[in-house]
Amino acid sequence: MPVVIPRLVVEVFQHHDFQGRQGFVIEPVRSTAEIGFQDNISSLRVYKGPNFASSPNYKAILHEHADFKGRKLPLGPGIYANLHEMAYDFGDIVSSISFGSVLQTVGPEWGTIPLIVECYEHIDFQGQKITVLRDIVHWEQGLHDAVSSVRIFKGPDFPPNGAEVILYQHTNFEGAQVRIQMEPKDYKKEIENLHVLPQNFGDTISSIKIEGWSSSSEFPEIVFEDEFIGNQMRPEWKWEDPHGGGTWSESQGYLEMHVQPGQDLWHGSPPGHGGNMDAPRLLMEVSGDFAIECRIRVTPEQREHGGLIVWKGPHAFVRLEKTSAPHAFRGDVRFERHMNRVYSLVGRGTGLIGVSASHNRGRALFLRLERTGNLFSGFASSDGTNWQSCGKTHVGMGDPVQVGLHALCPGNIPPTLTRFEYFRVFKRKSEVAQYTSRVPTAWQRPSDEEFQDQVEEDRRRSMRDLF
Repeated sequence: MPVVIPRLVVEVFQHHDFQGRQGFVIEPVRSTAEIGFQDNISSLRVYKGPNFASSPNYKAILHEHADFKGRKLPLGPGIYANLHEMAYDFGDIVSSISFGSVLQTVGPEWGTIPLIVECYEHIDFQGQKITVLRDIVHWEQGLHDAVSSVRIFKGPDFPPNGAEVILYQHTNFEGAQVRIQMEPKDYKKEIENLHVLPQNFGDTISSIKIEGWSSSSEFPEIVFEDEFIGNQMRPEWKWEDPHGGGTWSESQGYLEMHVQPGQDLWHGSPPGHGGNMDAPRLLMEVSGDFAIECRIRVTPEQREHGGLIVWKGPHAFVRLEKTSAPHAFRGDVRFERHMNRVYSLVGRGTGLIGVSASHNRGRALFLRLERTGNLFSGFASSDGTNWQSCGKTHVGMGDPVQVGLHALCPGNIPPTLTRFEYFRVFKRKSEVAQYTSRVPTAWQRPSDEEFQDQVEEDRRRSMRDLF
């Protein structure tokens, strides 16, 4: 079976406004019953896929009946929140989906596809099939606890160092797991019967994670850097601490944020129950596409709970953070989306805390957030060179936005202490000329330790650019 390099990626939803069960379509579907969406698609997003440039007039065509019959509705790349509206009048009647060239199309781009995962209801790749291109945090219906066989193909953006699919027993990437590694030499992998695995993983999968390692090199040029040398805040920063429970101290080469129990950064679940916007954050203004990056020093106690944030306001922001070990999240990296008072877990990283060359000074964790239009991508690394994807999400944020660092102490865990060793903003090479460099010059000779750290960092950046 040849792998499909999609021209379009269609993300379908059971209810309007992108709610309910979710699925992906990248090739013609003669009957939407085969993918668990018989006459119940109410909203969708159409993205330009990796192969879109070969046919720029391409559209997804929704059909009223199976086998591409009946009324049809061609849709180019775009966001379609409610197919029940009179302009479409196509809600809950889509029975098949095809693709074809109709008119010139414009619209959002999907982004990278490292792997294509096909999940089947029965063994030997029979029954309903659902295609997975990104992490699934929670399968509400469809093939929730009903996957018996799996096929995995290399995607068009397969990373040079390989990728991995992790099948989880429970939602939110919890419980027992099965890891399926795809090496550069592999074309596809098949598991015909999950029931015969030692873990007996048939009919138990509730979430899926696709981990692709990336050089994260789209934005190579630093346009802002703060290594927190000295005792005075840079003029670009704005300190926000709504209720004064957090403190920060800038010192020789790092920034510390101390946060007291209960300070959080979410609206609660359901919204308005148990949440607050009390967490302190250090923010600056940025426009356009960018990457932001920080390095966190991790202590043996793992009291750190904080990381990167892109903030449009309390109703639209994303967070990529290391969590505190005493918290239920156990020190993992989490990528979260907060939109219209609703929280969503985008992705999660485990086992990312590596040991630096200076063992006596603790371990390092690197976090990176990239924005391309309304697409936000999270990455984490233990060495600053090999970046593991923590997921991707779309959030509508107009320019400008605020970016920076935040720290939390959710619930009743002990006070947290997060030490940031630097913060950087990156842009594409073609865009650097628009910015006045905000990288400070050294005001004194660095110490031997600082010099060694800089040598290591230059080596990491050089290795990253090679990819």
